[in-house]
Amino acid sequence: MRLGLGALLLGVVVAGPVAAQGADTAMLRRVDSVFAPWSSTLSPGCAVGVDRAGQPLLRRAYGMANLETGTPWTMETLSESGSVAKQFTAAGIVLLARDGVLSLEDDISRWIPEVRGIGKKITIRQALTHTSGLPDRYTLHEVMGRPAGETDHANGEVLDVVSHLRELNFDPGEDYLYSNTGFIVAATILERASGKPLEAFTDARIFKPLGMTNTRWREDHRVVVPGRAAAYSGTLARGFRNDHPFTRVIGSGGLLTTVDDFLKWQDALLAGAEPWGAVRDSLERVGRLNDGTELTYGLGVNVDRWRGVRRVAHTGSTGGYRAALARFPEQQTAVALLCNLGSIEPGGVAQRVATIVLGNALAAVEPEPQAVAMDSAALAALAGAYHAPRTEEVMVLQVRNGQLVDSTANNAALIPIAGDRFKYRGSGRMLMVVSPARRIGMANGDGAPMLRLGVPNARAVDFVAMPRPRPDPAALAAYAGEYRSPELDASFRLAVRTDTLRLLRGWQPPIPLRPLYQDGFVAGDAGIIRFLRDGRNRVTGFVLWAGRVRHLRFERAQP
Repeated sequence: MRLGLGALLLGVVVAGPVAAQGADTAMLRRVDSVFAPWSSTLSPGCAVGVDRAGQPLLRRAYGMANLETGTPWTMETLSESGSVAKQFTAAGIVLLARDGVLSLEDDISRWIPEVRGIGKKITIRQALTHTSGLPDRYTLHEVMGRPAGETDHANGEVLDVVSHLRELNFDPGEDYLYSNTGFIVAATILERASGKPLEAFTDARIFKPLGMTNTRWREDHRVVVPGRAAAYSGTLARGFRNDHPFTRVIGSGGLLTTVDDFLKWQDALLAGAEPWGAVRDSLERVGRLNDGTELTYGLGVNVDRWRGVRRVAHTGSTGGYRAALARFPEQQTAVALLCNLGSIEPGGVAQRVATIVLGNALAAVEPEPQAVAMDSAALAALAGAYHAPRTEEVMVLQVRNGQLVDSTANNAALIPIAGDRFKYRGSGRMLMVVSPARRIGMANGDGAPMLRLGVPNARAVDFVAMPRPRPDPAALAAYAGEYRSPELDASFRLAVRTDTLRLLRGWQPPIPLRPLYQDGFVAGDAGIIRFLRDGRNRVTGFVLWAGRVRHLRFERAQP
């Protein structure tokens, strides 16, 4: 590929075919402006493509695929898809179901008898719709002291961890919580049911039939792959660092591909010829919880309406790789994005491109609701720490500049839309006061307020206000000791150092535990710990909440 002298002098890289089949100059300029921050010979970048009715509308590439070799992005650059790969694992399962080899309603233990110790029936469909209750493998590895990025994992190791689990995040079908573990389980079932490795099966049944000749699974991250983009973290100002996925786990992610191959897949699903129309319909059938709640997640894809149009999409991130893939069936349009810088938010970037190419098909952006007036005393009464008994989550509300803010949700501002209801600014999350806002332990209060958090795509979560913690040195000393998770064979040691309870993990720096409420502490990035007591008020263990892992139990060792 030749770069014009002007582009080199300006430090701007725009590579690949500029337009195709109807993209006008104004549209291209608007798309280029989206990627302007990464259109440089000094920055990692992206490739983006849009198809309409099965024909290319635009193809653009920006920035560098490899900073060390000075290789720019092109439309032939291979990159990693992250979780966009989930739909290909799901499609493989759907094809086997069409063959009559398995059923999506099969108990996963039919194919993986090692997991029978869990004691709950989990269907393949539940594994693919994140309703299985299986804790996420990334967090489990972190708890075990084997975090991704520092330790090389394989599917077999993940399966071994799952085989030792005895408690799920929730009963299967009772809730929705994103879990990579479910797709590793599904990939294992695909291999056992078909008698073929994931790579061989998907290549024969999906990639080759669709002409996706540049698509393959990253079965071993050490293999040399010509034309692959490197992955980076950091910024131009601070400098970039290599951020290569250090793992052999595939099925939940780990697919290497190009924008063109992504769009071949999308075009086949939009066209709907046999068998892809039936596969598409299966993938787009959204899940339901046991109580009938309909989700917006199908089999490896999100299905929703955005600005008035139907959208089927997914994003992905692994190491410094970022990806997004979306189709808009009513407009017969597909958008594909691959990037190699971790700070790029792929969903937002792809949405900006979709806004440009869909144009007048999109409805106007709905404005945030008008805030109702609330006096400062009412807001102050809601401030404090809240605990969710069902999930072990914690919510901390604060009043800042006359506004209620959730500091545990990236300091999201809460817009009061009624005396007892708030909307999270910029999202569909809603918070409702379901009992009077009287703080426990206050002279004028005879009960704790309870808040109900409504989150799209999941059950509502009830939070109860907790008393302010007042740990003295003697109280902190009562928590010190060794704690062990029998399921993970992982141990934590807690000790009081300089009047602070700290989590000690070998050579790593101690993690100070910050008290949130009585017996509840924030343990830095490790999560939230709630200590357990027996009938004699002795500390017997704790449960850990760490996002995609809920109430993981640790037992206290005898002194």
